[in-house]
Amino acid sequence: MAEIPILLHGATGRMGRALRDCLPEFPDMRLVACVAPREPAPGPAPGPLWLTPEELTTRRRREDLPADLVVIDFSLAAGTHALLRTLLLWPRALVCGTTGLSPESEGTLATLAERVPVFRASNLSLGNALVETLVRALPRKVLKTYTADIVEHHHAGKKDAPSGTAITLARVLGEAGAVGQGGDEIRIQSIRSGTVPGTHRVILGGSGETIEIVHTVTDRGVFARGALRAARFVHGKTAGRYAMDDMLRQTS
Repeated sequence: MAEIPILLHGATGRMGRALRDCLPEFPDMRLVACVAPREPAPGPAPGPLWLTPEELTTRRRREDLPADLVVIDFSLAAGTHALLRTLLLWPRALVCGTTGLSPESEGTLATLAERVPVFRASNLSLGNALVETLVRALPRKVLKTYTADIVEHHHAGKKDAPSGTAITLARVLGEAGAVGQGGDEIRIQSIRSGTVPGTHRVILGGSGETIEIVHTVTDRGVFARGALRAARFVHGKTAGRYAMDDMLRQTS
């Protein structure tokens, strides 16, 4: 089986480092290029090509990269915005796990998906996808007898609040028929402290009882493995927008 070539955008951030650590678990994938403002100290063996974000914008620096490359983006929102401008000129399959994107960037993702496969997820863990599946399966009439709240807790360095995952969970709950206190929108409480990678808690409050669905991540490798599975999933796919549900249906 041919190796799947990967370009990692945001290679020296928390998630970029986690993905590089997890790569040996995926022998069918090869990291051919990393994009980051600064290249880390070289390792003992030849590694991937290192490019700055500015170098990625130049055709000369991209010309040796394979056409079936899958780009995995774990940068900040501004970095993703710049990457998308490059991909409009140099279309490659994309797995995007960056949260806090502007409407403009989300629109560019949709435009790019008309030309190449784009896997978009605010949370790339299989466990979170399972939580969303559980929420969708709740009986609509019963769900309406509870009020829904979401509490999310991330490390102190996370920039966006509420998290993209919490926003998605609120949308999924609303589509399933849930409402917040007094029939209002579902409230999201955000906590930014410590080093926890991410905890999301769906709270359904009823008369004399409370139901909680909790997903806790203790290792960022969960998201890195999800991104690599997503890259495997979109490699060779036709143009279009893909999500965790599409990947779960294929593997179920």
